[in-house]
Amino acid sequence: MLSLQSGETHETVARVLCERFDLDARVVAHSDPVQVGMAIRETQVLVLVGAPTRENLRRPGIEEAVSAMIPIIALCSDFIPGQELPAGISFAIDPALGPDHLATAISALIARQREVLRLQFDAVSAMRFSGGLSSEMDNIQEELQLAANVQREFLPRILPSLGGVASAALWRPASYVSGDIYNVIRLDEHHLGAFVIDAVGHGVPAALLTLIISRGIQTKEITATSYRILAPSETLARINTDMLSRAGRTTRFATAIYAVIDTRNHRVSVASAGHPALLRMRPGGSFEPIETHGGLLGVFEDEQFSEQSFDLELGDKLLFYSDGFEQAFPELGQDPGAPRLPNRRYLDVFNEFSGAATPADFIAGINARLDEESQEFPQIDDLTLLCAGWIDAESLDQSSGQGHPPQR
Repeated sequence: MLSLQSGETHETVARVLCERFDLDARVVAHSDPVQVGMAIRETQVLVLVGAPTRENLRRPGIEEAVSAMIPIIALCSDFIPGQELPAGISFAIDPALGPDHLATAISALIARQREVLRLQFDAVSAMRFSGGLSSEMDNIQEELQLAANVQREFLPRILPSLGGVASAALWRPASYVSGDIYNVIRLDEHHLGAFVIDAVGHGVPAALLTLIISRGIQTKEITATSYRILAPSETLARINTDMLSRAGRTTRFATAIYAVIDTRNHRVSVASAGHPALLRMRPGGSFEPIETHGGLLGVFEDEQFSEQSFDLELGDKLLFYSDGFEQAFPELGQDPGAPRLPNRRYLDVFNEFSGAATPADFIAGINARLDEESQEFPQIDDLTLLCAGWIDAESLDQSSGQGHPPQR
């Protein structure tokens, strides 16, 4: 105990507590700051005999007890029940109530102090854990940003134009990296190949899978003296075989659509693997889905991929897109917080820009609409849209092949 008044009151209280309640009550001279500091570190309850004046509460020993959250009892008659106590004082007890009342209060505070100390330890541990977790989150965020930069470097910066066929693309990841990837490849002086690949899932694993597939896609079979451009169905079959040969404990799947365009006669051949159908968009705004059949890549070894061929007409545009568009534009009047179900409203949005002179103009319009939509409805899936079209020579001169637009 620390006595804040002269006399023998503090010694009497200490003796009674020790004799009658088996408590280790010691008297510490408040004039010796070293003894006070050492006693404070060992105590569970501090009893102040006398009124806790502002001056007394500023003493080093008392301030240390308050900062250490050690409960303090003021043994004095200066306070009435319900009166606000000075900061740091847990109880004020009238000495006239006797040692039994004081001992009961001390016993209760000791029991409470054990819980306080446990909570203090938990709080310190939580703060340390939080600091480590925050640092780890910063590292993960930095790595994800690096992965996003690497993935963007694999996207085409310029899409080739050939024989009046130009293209442009929109690529918007839902987070740092995307499970979608696309490309338009010049196969030779007369043929273009265009594909969109969508890995099942999200995040880094999906992004890695699309990169592996896109870098390993086979579009031609080269011999010593010539080459053969592979049909789209054959290209998808080879991708499927390659994925199954690499399958390990964790199986990964992907959807894909691939088309070959002969720019001499504008003949298009297309095949898909579990992917949304290619849309042929006419200048007037009508859509013709080019239906093909084939399962997901990486599932069955003997999967067959059907193929469709048709002639492209001047002004036609071909739309290759990922399934994220089925949830990109919610139904009109939908609550932003409500679950977003797949719908076909994206076709209405596509139709709004069907009169665009070039694929680049079409993509710019869709991109602007997505920016408007994202202000109220956050993007929940990766979005990729590749537009290829046969356009007139004047529009072609004004249009340059475009890769991915700047990311938001």
